[in-house]
Amino acid sequence: MKVPSPSISGLKTIEKTSVKDQTLEQLKNYILSGAIPLGERLPSERALSDALGVGRYSVREALKVLEAVGLVESRVGEGTFLTTNTGASFGRILGLSLATWGGTIMELLDARKMIEVEAARAAAQRATPTEIKAIETELRAMHANMDRVGEYLIADFNFHRRIGAASHNAIIGQFVVNVIDLLEEVLKETHSDSLPALAEGGGTHQAIYDAIARGDADAAGDLMRGHIQFSSEVWQTVISLTAETNDEGSTTA
Repeated sequence: MKVPSPSISGLKTIEKTSVKDQTLEQLKNYILSGAIPLGERLPSERALSDALGVGRYSVREALKVLEAVGLVESRVGEGTFLTTNTGASFGRILGLSLATWGGTIMELLDARKMIEVEAARAAAQRATPTEIKAIETELRAMHANMDRVGEYLIADFNFHRRIGAASHNAIIGQFVVNVIDLLEEVLKETHSDSLPALAEGGGTHQAIYDAIARGDADAAGDLMRGHIQFSSEVWQTVISLTAETNDEGSTTA
């Protein structure tokens, strides 16, 4: 009697990754882990190739990519050094990655909540008087432009960027900048820039600012979480309405 073959539907095709790509990923993670202090020289190409078990060509090509995004710099006769602005470099890596990951806008908003909650908490603990003043300036601009959506949104986005910067963590700060930049692009694509601004009205922003200004990290984090959650629901409405409009337009065309 013939025995039926077991199902193999649960198996996935193994992705073939080139040695160069694996080398790049390993070096990127090694650098971003903080193993090398800012401005310090990386191990030699020979040392890296020996450690990774790959040829020097693969290491050299990976370093060229990392230099192209500003993570490292090559100095003739001296070697390869980690740059001192890894936050911005990480932001560029993130931007390139988001373009290929294929994540949805809702996943982006979910990531935003995780990041900005911690940014608000850190800002409450670390913000300088100058940084608190900068956050307040954007808040005042929001209040002054409630009837001018474009100006309001500029101040709104900058409010969040200022909080990211006040976290005093280059990676978090740059991550916030990149997420906000992507949201700005979404607004340009949907042409629906009124709902996110007018639905919340600036009230929660005031409470977030007050918590940061008085150094209350728990309150700042909780308020930011609630704000981003509500904002995400508004964004979801904007996106669904835009999709419906596009569907109607394609039907009548």
